[in-house]
Amino acid sequence: MEALRRIVWTQRPDVPFRPNKYETDPPRNRQKMNSKKLAIATVVGAVALVSLLFAFPAMAASMSTSSPQNSTIAQATQKLQKADLSVGQTFTLTSVAGGYREIGDSAVNGTATGSLSIDVTGAFKAGYAVSVTGGQVNINGTTYTITGGSGELGPYGVHMVGQAQAGSTAQLLFAARNLGKFGSSDYGVLRIDLTNGSNEFAVRLLVTVSS
Repeated sequence: MEALRRIVWTQRPDVPFRPNKYETDPPRNRQKMNSKKLAIATVVGAVALVSLLFAFPAMAASMSTSSPQNSTIAQATQKLQKADLSVGQTFTLTSVAGGYREIGDSAVNGTATGSLSIDVTGAFKAGYAVSVTGGQVNINGTTYTITGGSGELGPYGVHMVGQAQAGSTAQLLFAARNLGKFGSSDYGVLRIDLTNGSNEFAVRLLVTVSS
C-alpha cells in the first residue's frame, strides 16, 4: 500500500490515469521544497521591484524631449539673452574658494587660489574671441603667473574655454561657467588643467566675475 501511495499519476485529462514512475521524495518533502521555491521567488520579485523604483527617476530623466522636465529646460534656454559685449571690454575672474589634486596621484591635493583677466578681442554672431591678459594660479603655495593666452566665449556669456601660458615652462587649459548673480555679485566655476614639466594638476575654483 505504501508503494501505491508514492505513485505519481499523469496530469493529462485526455489520457487515462496510469502509473508513470515512482516518486523519489515523500509528499511532505515536496511541499517543503515548493514552499522554499515560493519564498525565494517572492524575495527576488521584491528586490526587482525596489530596484525598479530606485531606477525610475533616472529613467524618467532620460525620456523623450516631450516630457515636462525637458520642456521646461527648453523654455529656459529660449529665454536666455545674448551677452551684450563689445571689443575692448574687460572682466576678471577672482577665486573665493578652491582646491587642486595632482593628476595620477589623487593623494596629493590641497587648497588653490587664482585669478584670470580677460579682454574681448572679437564679437561674432556665434560668440566672442577673448584674450588672456594676466592672472595667476596658486597651488599649495607655488604661484604660477599667467603671461598670456586666448579663448572663446559663447554667445550667451555662459561658457568660456581657452589656453594660456604661465612663465616659460607651465601651460594650462581652462574652462569657465557663469553661474549667474547671487546677491550683488556674479559667480562662476573656473576649471584649470595645468602642466609644469612632468607635473600636472587639476584645479577647480569658485570665482566672482567683475568688469
